[in-house]
Amino acid sequence: GGCKPTEPTYTTDLPISTPEAEGVSSAAILQFVDALDQGENEIHSFVIVRHGKIISEGWWNPYGKDLRHTMFSVSKSFTSTGVGLAIAENKLALTDKVASFFPESIPDTLSAYMKEMTVEDLLKMSTGMDTDPLFQAMGSTGDWPKIFLSTPIQHEPGTVFKYNNMATFMLSAIVQKATGEKLFDFLKPRLFEPLGITNVTWDERPAGFTLGAIGLRIASNDMAKFGQLLLQKGKWNGKQLIPESWIAAASAAQIDSSDPENTNPNESNDWAQGYGYQFWKSRHNSYRADGLGGQFILVLPEKDAVVVLTASSVITQDELNVVWDNLLPALQPEPLPEDKAALDKLTARVASLAVSKTTSVQPDAALLARIAGKKITCAQNELGITALRVDLQQADARIAFERDSVRSEITAGPDTWKLSDTQFNTLNAAPRTGQTQPIKMAATYTWVDATTLKVSARFVEEAISSEVWLFQFKDNGTVQVDVKPEPAGMPFGRPVVYCKGRLSSPAEFLACYFYAYWVSQRRRRAKNV
Repeated sequence: GGCKPTEPTYTTDLPISTPEAEGVSSAAILQFVDALDQGENEIHSFVIVRHGKIISEGWWNPYGKDLRHTMFSVSKSFTSTGVGLAIAENKLALTDKVASFFPESIPDTLSAYMKEMTVEDLLKMSTGMDTDPLFQAMGSTGDWPKIFLSTPIQHEPGTVFKYNNMATFMLSAIVQKATGEKLFDFLKPRLFEPLGITNVTWDERPAGFTLGAIGLRIASNDMAKFGQLLLQKGKWNGKQLIPESWIAAASAAQIDSSDPENTNPNESNDWAQGYGYQFWKSRHNSYRADGLGGQFILVLPEKDAVVVLTASSVITQDELNVVWDNLLPALQPEPLPEDKAALDKLTARVASLAVSKTTSVQPDAALLARIAGKKITCAQNELGITALRVDLQQADARIAFERDSVRSEITAGPDTWKLSDTQFNTLNAAPRTGQTQPIKMAATYTWVDATTLKVSARFVEEAISSEVWLFQFKDNGTVQVDVKPEPAGMPFGRPVVYCKGRLSSPAEFLACYFYAYWVSQRRRRAKNV
C-alpha cells in the first residue's frame, strides 16, 4: 500500500498489472481515455505506470505498440542524461566553459559573455541569447558550433530563461568532445541497453554529432521505462544507472520559466513552474520530458506514477489538463477491489481507438468505370510529379505517382489504415538520397461524396500529421487534386498543392499545374520544439 516507490526486478518489458491492484479504478481510466479521445487534440498513445507496473496502455490506429514515435524535444531530457553520466565519469563539469570544447570553431571575435558561458547555462536554457541559432543552422551543413559561438548574447548567461534548441545541440556536441563518442553511442550501453531499449533511432547532423535537441524516435513503452528509471532515482534492477543526485538536480526548478507571452495564469500553466536541466517542472510537484505536439513523459513522485503521452496536439496545455482533471484524482494510496466489468469496458474502448474514423458514401459507379486504368499526366510543377494513377479495382486503393522515372505507390485501406513500408518520407518530395531503411507509412481512403476521394497518408515514425490528397472528379472531365496537412493546425505543415486536370482523351486525365504554398501556422505556444 501507500505511495512509496517500488523497485521491482525488470526483464525487457515493464510488468503488467490491473488498475485496481495498483490503486486506480478502471472506470476513472476509461473517463481519462474518453477525455483524450473526445478533446480537440489528436492523441496517438498513452501508457500509465503505477508502482512500477503498466496498468493501462493504448494506441490510436495507425500508431502501434511496436512503432517508434518522433519525440521532438523529449530528446532534450535524454541529452541531459548523457551530460549527467559524462559528469559522473569525470569527463566534464557543470562549470566548464562552452567555448573550451571547440578550439577549432572559435570565431574571430568571441564575446565576453560567450567566454563565460558554462555547461550549466546550456542545461538551464539560460544562454542569454534572444534568438535561437538553430533555425539559422538548420539550412547549413557547415560548422554548427561556430554558428552558436558567433551568435550575439544580450543577457548575462545564467540569468534569463529563453528556450534555445541550439543550446541542447551544443550539449550533445560537448558530450562527444569530452567522451570521444557520439551522444547516442555513449548512451547505448549506459542507458538504452540496460533498459532493454533497442527500437530507437536518433538523427545526426552532417558533421556527425547526435542532434540532441530533437530527432529521437522511440516507442511509448520505452518512454515509460525511462520515466520509471527517473522515478526510481536512477536505479534499475539494483544497479544505479544514473546518479540520484543528477536526477534530483535535473528535475528541480533551476530557473524561472515564466513567459510574458503565455497568457495562462501561472497556477494553471505547466510551462511556468520552473525549468531544470532539460526537464520542465509541472504542477502537482511533478516534472516532465516535453516535446512539440504533446509528447510527454510525466513523472509524479508523490503518486509513484509515470504517464506517457504521444500526440499531434495543437494546444498542449489542454492535453496535460486531461491528466490533472481525470487521472490524478484517481491515483489512490491503497489497492481497490477488483472490478472486472469496468476493466472489460476499458479494454474494449482502448481496442477501438483510431486517430480518424471515416465512413465512405457510395461512389459514383460511372465515375469508377471512367477512371479505371486512367493516367493523370502532369505538366511541370514544383513537386516534380509527372503522373498520377488511381486504382480502385480492389478493396484497397492504390495511388501511384511518378517523378520522371521514379514510381512510388501508396496502398490505402477503405476507411481503415493500411501500414506498409516505403522509401520516401513525404508524398511531396522524392525519396531521400541514401535512404536504406524502409519507412513506415499508413494510409486510408474515404469517399467524402460520390465524386470526391480523400486519401490520407501518415509517416507514423517520421511525422505527427497526415498528408491528405483530395481528388475531386468534375462532371466536365476535370480532376482537381488538393494536397494539405492534417490536422491543419499542426506546425511544420507540408506544402499545400492544387492540381487541376482535364480529361483530354478517353485514356487519360491531363493535370495541368501544381501550385504550392506554405500554410501559415499559428499555435498558442510557439517556443517549444
